[in-house]
Amino acid sequence: MVAPLREDPVTVVLSILDRYVIRSFLVNYLISLTVLIAMYILIDLFVNLDEFTKGDQPLVEVVANIGNYYGYNLFLYFAQLSGVIILVAASFTLARMQRANELTAILTSGTSLYRVATPVVALGLILNTLWIVDQEVIIPRIAHKLARPHGDVEGRRTYGVWFLNDRDNALVSAVKFFPNTQRMRRVVILQRDASNTVTGIIMADWATWNESKRVWELERGILLGAGEEQDGGFGQDVELGKNLVHAYPSDLTPKELILRQAAQWINYMGISQLNALERRESSRRQAIAQVKHNRFTQPFVNMVLLMLGIPFFLNREPRNLLVNAALSLGVCSSCFVFSFLTQNVIGAAFHPALPAWLPLIVFGPVAVALLDRIKT
Repeated sequence: MVAPLREDPVTVVLSILDRYVIRSFLVNYLISLTVLIAMYILIDLFVNLDEFTKGDQPLVEVVANIGNYYGYNLFLYFAQLSGVIILVAASFTLARMQRANELTAILTSGTSLYRVATPVVALGLILNTLWIVDQEVIIPRIAHKLARPHGDVEGRRTYGVWFLNDRDNALVSAVKFFPNTQRMRRVVILQRDASNTVTGIIMADWATWNESKRVWELERGILLGAGEEQDGGFGQDVELGKNLVHAYPSDLTPKELILRQAAQWINYMGISQLNALERRESSRRQAIAQVKHNRFTQPFVNMVLLMLGIPFFLNREPRNLLVNAALSLGVCSSCFVFSFLTQNVIGAAFHPALPAWLPLIVFGPVAVALLDRIKT
């Protein structure tokens, strides 16, 4: 009889180790996700509570508005904190193993500390895909909700629309836009050719958005200056019959008009939307290029942040966890703040790629040096 094959003990140990680290990391990830986003919401609510309670709404409506506002903004906060959440989860996982002297036992079995860190790094890569899905799929679809100010969750506030670029190089303006009803009042549309010369002017008392046809339906809309044969004045509609305009196809949807009220509205767009905006508005190419570079480099910045933090918890000898945590916090905070400053201070004034790639150029070698110093 042939003896059954016996599994390699080392393979079994590593498989058990992987499952143990992965389970611990995922638990810590869920805890970090909940705690950090809850703290973000509580701080923001503490600062802006008066904005939610400015009107005479009953308490139930105020609570509903708060839930509606932060329910959508959860996805934005996750995009902003994704790298930090992964770092905190990894640090707590390794710190707990170090505190329980589990790393010493693992080293005794002949397993390298790099091998201990492998599932952590692999999970970091996998969880970064959640950031990509959030930023490229979810946020663009709810961008108009993210653009709402704290004090106008219902969308009751009206505002003007002034010379926004639309398809075919047109400029759209309106005295008032009503987000709730998706209507514009006193609309003026300047039609222009490729050289920015005005070729026609569309004027209307009201414009109402038709989502199924993707057009603005115009009330008393007329076209002026489109050709040589023009009516002599603004007489009755029957005299201007050939110049009446009933609908205007547009890329400026009500959602985009709402979105543009936010200061960072370009950052809420997906890559495909940014490409369409770039073709429509050449004046924003620098800013759009910077956002594209940021979108590409952010997962790598998140991984560099992780690589900067975990070496302080991978030690052969037991060390003071508070000291390790303080060192890790100092280095990782420097990277996080540096990345924030480069994107918001440098901007696209020098080169659109510089703010996005500079954190990788500066802190990438630091992460490699810290990983190389691990004694396994």
